[in-house]
Amino acid sequence: KSGFSLVMNHPACVNEITLSLNNKNARTKALVLELLAAVCLVRGGHDIILAAFDNFKEVCGEKNRFEKLMEYFRNEDTNIDFMVACMQFINIVVHSVENMNFRVFLQYEFTHLGLDHYLEVGDPAPS
Repeated sequence: KSGFSLVMNHPACVNEITLSLNNKNARTKALVLELLAAVCLVRGGHDIILAAFDNFKEVCGEKNRFEKLMEYFRNEDTNIDFMVACMQFINIVVHSVENMNFRVFLQYEFTHLGLDHYLEVGDPAPS
C-alpha cells in the first residue's frame, strides 16, 4: 500500500513504468499494463495514466497516443497473457471515465489506431 502511494505521488515514476512497455519481454509488458490499470482505477490515477502516455508519445516519437501499445497488441497475438492485460487496460482507460464525451473521445483514439478492425478481422488495420 505504501509503495503504491509513493508511485501515485511521483508522476515521473509512472512515466518510467509506462516506458517499460518498450521491453521485448511480453510478460513484462503484461505486468506493466496490469500495474497501469491499477493506477488508473485510483482517484486521480486516470489523469496520471493519460499524462504518462502523452509522455510516452513524446519520448518514443509516436504520432498518436497509444500507437506503440496498439502495435504491440497486434504483434504479440500469440501471447494470451499480454493480449488479455492489454484489453483490460484499454477497457479500464476508456470506461473509468464518467464524462461520456471524453469516453467517446478515448474510444475514438483506439478505433483510429485500428483496434476495432483488428478485433473484427484479426489482422492489422490497413495503413
